[in-house]
Amino acid sequence: MKYAAVIFDVVESRRYYERFDIQRIIMYSVDYLNFIFNDEIKKPVVSSAGDEFQGLFLDLKSAFLYLRKLQMFIYPIKIRCGVGYGEIKYDLDEWMSSAIDGAAYYRARDAVNSLEGKKSNSICFNTHSEYDKYLNLFCESNMRTKSSQSQVAQLIELVADVMMPIANKNENINFYEHILDYRFQVMSQERWNRVSRRYRDEGILNLDYKKLFENKEGYTQKKDGELPFAMDDYWARGMSTEIAQIMNTTRQNIDRYVALGKIKQSRTVDKAIYEMLGSIYV
Repeated sequence: MKYAAVIFDVVESRRYYERFDIQRIIMYSVDYLNFIFNDEIKKPVVSSAGDEFQGLFLDLKSAFLYLRKLQMFIYPIKIRCGVGYGEIKYDLDEWMSSAIDGAAYYRARDAVNSLEGKKSNSICFNTHSEYDKYLNLFCESNMRTKSSQSQVAQLIELVADVMMPIANKNENINFYEHILDYRFQVMSQERWNRVSRRYRDEGILNLDYKKLFENKEGYTQKKDGELPFAMDDYWARGMSTEIAQIMNTTRQNIDRYVALGKIKQSRTVDKAIYEMLGSIYV
């Protein structure tokens, strides 16, 4: 049986002033995602060596969604992610991911090694398929789009993902309150942040979590477009207005960030990658 092995490491981890806070936000997010993806995980993601982590998933779609969500949670921390697809050598329940090897892990290692030198979020697939190069081109292109987004645009995309997720999960409001507090601390205290003043627009970073989770079911159902050869934006009518209320700002302000950050395009490409992984690799 084939599995999706995941290996990722933190980009430029030594440059952070408070490395404990960096480790805390990553570990907290990993533990949370291991829980909500429990049914799709063969071996939970664990720290394997220093700032490196690895895990084993039942399919590529779940591995992609896990890494995508992790990158969204731990912003502005960046990670390089390699995903390998293949068989494993040992299948023992009591062994952790870090004790297992096989083709899936070898390919994941080659994938993450191919990203050496990249200083932004990245995901590379290595499945020994002719489709890998196209899939990785889509991933790289979309990562460039996301890397140019402001902190507010990043937050809007995370909120949109709660309201209208690619795959439904039983999310926890308390986690979101804590993780966004942790990441704001990271943005506020880092030396490079204070010098460059890169992160602004703090006025609309406070979310109405109760409203967000009360209305999260309203946009989870979206019908496919009428044209089978075209893909609609993964966005629903009325979302900008709802997000504006959740973030205590105007719809026009949200629309501006959505347009400048190309959030609709970013979410649509993520959905396309997810569907490709389900259609090609079965």
